Amino acid sequence: MSPPKTTCDIVMPVYNGLTYAAECIASVIDFTAEVAYRLIIVDDASDTFTSAFLEQVARQHDPVSLIRNPENLGFVQSCIRGYEAGDAPYLLLLNSDVVVTPGWLERLLACAAADERIASVNPLTNHAAHLALPMFPGANFLGMDALLSEGAPRCADVVTGEGFCMLLRRSVLKKEGFLDPVYGRGYCEESDLCMRLTTRGYRTVVAENVYVYHRGSGTFGRGREARYLANRRIFDARWSREYRRQFAAFRTADPLRQVRSLIPHRTRAVIKPVIWQTGRAVLSAVRSRQPVAAARAAVRGLLALPRARIPVPEADAIGRVTRPGRLRVTYILDRLLVAGGVLSVIQLVNALILQGVEARIATLFEDPLVHDWSQLYTRPIVYRDAREMIEQFPPTDVVVATLWTTAPWAKAVLDAGRAQVAVYFLQDYEPWFFPATRQSKRAEVEATFGMLRQRIVMSDWLAQMMAARGYETHKISLGMDLRRFYPRDTVPGPPTVSAMARPLTPHRGFEATIEALRQVKASRPDVEIRLFGDSTLRRYAVPFEYKDEGVIADQDRLARLYSSSDVFLDGSDFQGFGRCGLEAMACGAACVLTDVGGVNEYARHGENALLAPPREPTRLTEAILALLNDPDRRADMTRAGRETAQRFCHRREALETLEYFHGLMNIQGQA
Repeated sequence: MSPPKTTCDIVMPVYNGLTYAAECIASVIDFTAEVAYRLIIVDDASDTFTSAFLEQVARQHDPVSLIRNPENLGFVQSCIRGYEAGDAPYLLLLNSDVVVTPGWLERLLACAAADERIASVNPLTNHAAHLALPMFPGANFLGMDALLSEGAPRCADVVTGEGFCMLLRRSVLKKEGFLDPVYGRGYCEESDLCMRLTTRGYRTVVAENVYVYHRGSGTFGRGREARYLANRRIFDARWSREYRRQFAAFRTADPLRQVRSLIPHRTRAVIKPVIWQTGRAVLSAVRSRQPVAAARAAVRGLLALPRARIPVPEADAIGRVTRPGRLRVTYILDRLLVAGGVLSVIQLVNALILQGVEARIATLFEDPLVHDWSQLYTRPIVYRDAREMIEQFPPTDVVVATLWTTAPWAKAVLDAGRAQVAVYFLQDYEPWFFPATRQSKRAEVEATFGMLRQRIVMSDWLAQMMAARGYETHKISLGMDLRRFYPRDTVPGPPTVSAMARPLTPHRGFEATIEALRQVKASRPDVEIRLFGDSTLRRYAVPFEYKDEGVIADQDRLARLYSSSDVFLDGSDFQGFGRCGLEAMACGAACVLTDVGGVNEYARHGENALLAPPREPTRLTEAILALLNDPDRRADMTRAGRETAQRFCHRREALETLEYFHGLMNIQGQA
């Protein structure tokens, strides 16, 4: 029997962003079962590691073909190459930072088939200028899609579709033309195409019964704003008057009003996140000596205040977006901030969602920067205070405390009957967050350990610390995204040492770190030193020349920093696990770490790292110089570190966590 004729060519340009592309590809393969499709990946001169991954995918999956650009051509040219490589009746442009949902393509095609005048179809998504349907607090993108798929398959007309996931009728493209190369590397090209289509009598629509996840800003890199403004000028020169007319009619008709009111909810003002975001922008501009930019940031912040509203979290509304018959897990965070411990929670929640779990995050504060920093497959539930959290907590199977401040809340949720099992997820030995002079505070923190019967730790060291105080734990080693932390292509330069320098954080060994690096610089003036982790370093009299990398919220930038470093130093007094050291190993940096705490979960002295006692800067200096002065030894250490890091994948951590939760629920069911 001959294979079915391809119905749709899916064109997906990829330029690095491997962690996004890998999950996008996996979702297409897993969730596109009923359509004969061809996935045409256009590798736009990605780095070596990403290109190798894409080649492997193309070899392993028949519907996947790969085109590699000899140089970086940009989004538009990559789409054109993919379009020319196919001949199916339908073409779908797919950004590599999209994750699709079960039956997505079938429903998009059904919408297109409803009217021959329909030339372009988009799904709804969490992140798009005119097509956004924000996830309701507590919902994940799969739950949003499940809810929408139950509705009537309405196709709402919109002014311009968006290229993140755009189904196009090839017969119309042959007649009217495809993307215009004048838009260079991207932005406004799909709007230009849609204006061409609508002014010639075709329809551009949204399928209201389809929802996909869109990371947003994950496929373009630096220079986005300048590129957008340049392309917007081209677009406006062609379409300004007609676009304004159509958009005014679109806003008056508000065709997406019905679907956007699917979950009625009250909102309330929340201004603190806006103040945080504005303060950061103003401070950054002031430090860069850009007074005009600082003033503009302040004005933008003031204008944003009246619109700073979020949904009031209500348990009944959250229940509407919770898929029935699935394990429900809710992690409680004191604050949702840019921090390593928060990243561990986000990674777990995302991976659990992809495993079919109704996993979510509950918190009292959400920093807007988190959404630029990491992808979130669920929208966090932000409560006004602990009382509201306990009263409106959605029914859950497993509630997870993530810090000593949240353990009482988890216990209260359990006692109120809103959860069946409560677990304490311990990422560090929290009493030591406070100095020895504050014994009463340490005792207060330790008292929370006994509030919940179940405890997860991520290292043997932490398990032993808890056991010495009479607490049983279950160990699940930390995982990290190995498709983000891998050796990046770098340009050779001077010998480089990178170090985490956090003067305001207790036990991070700031003084020892600076003294060790001072000695290194005195011995090897040719070494370039890079410090990261804090925005206040300029206040300190660091006695050597260094490059201040500040707080690195962009994880890809952090991976590039590790990759370009010959040696990475973490001089902390202790670490509950030591995520930075493992990240650096994964990216190919030779590591010098302190021989205490959770780093011993993965670091082996003389094998994959050099370890030194804490607070002994001379010993740290000796280890750094030993690696800098012996390239062969450094190469052996780097190779062993890379091999070690492969055992600490975040997907493995999620699977072990899920198995543990299922075991707890089985025990609960037998009780």
